[in-house]
Amino acid sequence: MQSQNQLIQKLIAKDKSSLNELYDTYIHHVTRILCNSDTPRSDHEEIITKLFTQIWTSPQILSKEKRLSIAITKLCLKLTNTHSSRVS
Repeated sequence: MQSQNQLIQKLIAKDKSSLNELYDTYIHHVTRILCNSDTPRSDHEEIITKLFTQIWTSPQILSKEKRLSIAITKLCLKLTNTHSSRVS
């Protein structure tokens, strides 16, 4: 995988292959987070779609953390919590 900064810069430039690379690298990580949460499985696809849409729309949000995995984890947890409170 390219360096974090290179990947973010390519995402900012709307390079779709970089989004695909990010998805392929982190989808198992995101799926694990969702499976370990209280979120119903039927909602996982919606949350994953929102997560990667948010990254595509505002890739600079990934720059807030030292590592991409931390940034993606925090975004996923935030979306999971938002989703849970909306459903409740």
